[in-house]
Amino acid sequence: MAVNYAVMKTRNPKNPDVDYFHGRAVKTSDYDFEDLAGDVQMSTTITEADVLGVLRAMKGYIVKALLAGRVVVLNDIGRFQIALKGKCYSAESLQDKEFSPSSMIKGHRIVFRPEAKLKSAIASALTLKRVSSEAMA
Repeated sequence: MAVNYAVMKTRNPKNPDVDYFHGRAVKTSDYDFEDLAGDVQMSTTITEADVLGVLRAMKGYIVKALLAGRVVVLNDIGRFQIALKGKCYSAESLQDKEFSPSSMIKGHRIVFRPEAKLKSAIASALTLKRVSSEAMA
């Protein structure tokens, strides 16, 4: 099975008169918990309902661990971690009794870092298929 990609035009802010092109992966569909549970059921003796129950419980425990500041390691898959987004401030700001570093934190994101085994499994099996650029719309 190939990963579909489309060629997309990009402008370079340093040279707006020149168009650049790059390949971007095109999504074919979603693969959700129910799809995963159905596939696991077909290849094991575990029922779809049991798999869904485990996946939903796992999601809850991942949230709990991330909120506790832990890195969630799913062996052979990857790691999840919370990262913060914020503004920089000076060392002098820290001396001000009214200053709160948390006021400079403007958001968060969840970072996923795939394990080497997952990346190499993808790299060894990856094939590409070019599709029309209109598929990105």
